[in-house]
Amino acid sequence: MRKLTLLIGLIVAVNILFAQGRREQVKERVKIKIEEYKDRLDLTEDQVVELKKVRESMQPELDALRADEGKSRSEKMRAHADIIEKREAEVARILDDEQLAELEVIKKEINRKPRAAHGSEERPTR
Repeated sequence: MRKLTLLIGLIVAVNILFAQGRREQVKERVKIKIEEYKDRLDLTEDQVVELKKVRESMQPELDALRADEGKSRSEKMRAHADIIEKREAEVARILDDEQLAELEVIKKEINRKPRAAHGSEERPTR
């Protein structure tokens, strides 16, 4: 029994460490993305600050959504889409028309990349 308790404790600890490491990886990717966008969209420092504020203000909503066990997967997906839509409206308020057009080009490029390039495995087509 003691070995089982120890094993369960070890599994929980590893999962916590893995989750923390993953959060740090995501934060680093966001920093890299913002720097890439800064150069490519020719963002001002004020725009960079505003974009970071938008991202940071929505993070608690996303975290709460992930933690909410009372919602079904489809409800979470709809809520996530609503948060993303709200974020995109905020971004559109910050960027000018030329920057928004270039952002759309970037999004299309990202969507053309294989899924493996985004850090997840490519799913087979049916």
